[in-house]
Amino acid sequence: MLLQQAQKTDQITERAGGMEQILTNPDFLADYTDRFFTEVVPVDIDSDVQTQAPQQYQQNYDMPAPPAATAGQQQAAQPQQQWDAFGDAMNRSPENAWRHLAHMSPEALRSKLLFMEAS
Repeated sequence: MLLQQAQKTDQITERAGGMEQILTNPDFLADYTDRFFTEVVPVDIDSDVQTQAPQQYQQNYDMPAPPAATAGQQQAAQPQQQWDAFGDAMNRSPENAWRHLAHMSPEALRSKLLFMEAS
């Protein structure tokens, strides 16, 4: 029983060492990946086993339509008000502040862009 456990432990250690080498050596990982995706697996053409035909992929887009713009939209808020709202969102929940940036008007974004001149 102890011999079986020792053999099993050696197998696990060998496998872990191989996985560590694959994950920590970029050259080995590149070679392994290249071999995995480029080697052709031999197929026994004399066997009587019939392969199934691949099923046709059907795309199914069941996404809702985007909301239509309303004709009476209010004019965009002033750029400073938009940046103040963004600052408040950063203070309250920084992970959701990107939503404020996504809905800002181009004028508000242009007001904060800084361009460096070549020296």
